[in-house]
Amino acid sequence: MQRARPLISLSRTFSDTKIKSSIPAFVRSSSFSTTDASTSEPSLSSPSVALHQYAICPFCNKAKALLAYAGLSYDAIEVNPLTKTELKHLQDQSYRKVPIAVIDGQQINGSDAIVAALLDHTDFQPFLENRWEAAGDKGMTMDKFRLSDSATRWSRFAHDDLAALMYPNLCNTLVHSYQAFSYVDGVHAFSKGQKIMIKGIGSVAMYLAASKIKSKRGISDEKEALARAVAIWEEEGLGRGAKHFGSGLGQPDLGDITVYGTLRSVEGLPAHDLAVESSPVVRDWYQRMRQEMAEHG
Repeated sequence: MQRARPLISLSRTFSDTKIKSSIPAFVRSSSFSTTDASTSEPSLSSPSVALHQYAICPFCNKAKALLAYAGLSYDAIEVNPLTKTELKHLQDQSYRKVPIAVIDGQQINGSDAIVAALLDHTDFQPFLENRWEAAGDKGMTMDKFRLSDSATRWSRFAHDDLAALMYPNLCNTLVHSYQAFSYVDGVHAFSKGQKIMIKGIGSVAMYLAASKIKSKRGISDEKEALARAVAIWEEEGLGRGAKHFGSGLGQPDLGDITVYGTLRSVEGLPAHDLAVESSPVVRDWYQRMRQEMAEHG
């Protein structure tokens, strides 16, 4: 059995950025779980996707949000953050963070690379195009979805700014950190002993790591920093409620998807209340995004 790494190294396994940046509702909810194969369009050829993840990882949830929006079935493999046994069978052993996807047998490392690989996949694109056609939305295209100014700006915002604030808010106290790691109670693949170890060791490690992230990014008040980031999304992304989606169209674009996925990672936890529930504009947009996922989830 692979030995657990020292506590302080755990922080590097939860991020694919330079930051080394009760059971929560998102574990219980079916709207963001793997899609049953029977819900996928039977006439479409579907890429094979296995996603190695942590449930509370914002970068993992970016990829999951895109898959859910497309209505594509995939296998979600929860990785033990202490031993990473679930990664042992992968070909590239030099990469030890999540998310890692295996798409049609090819290993793809990191959320940006996974999203790009999916959007470039000729069998994936029809899932998006078909849902836009079914919605009667002729304004959305693949280029607008991923390359418009709003899509590129807010995708980077979610990855570089918003995601970096998730762990300092998730794990700003030992109590909150332990609560966040309680997601493992819903992972049937983990033994009782593994769950106890992950909650105990993992919560302490991420509490310490969150403090390091704050120091590295010069964050004195993580709640205030998150509130400022959400305010930027509300004002500049959603036009203070003038737009249903950041895309400005009848369907969300990649910017909406990545911001939603990042916020979705903390659903059911105190950080989610601060980021979403405190703003009526963001809350209403978030509920519209949940509906978009539910229609194909």
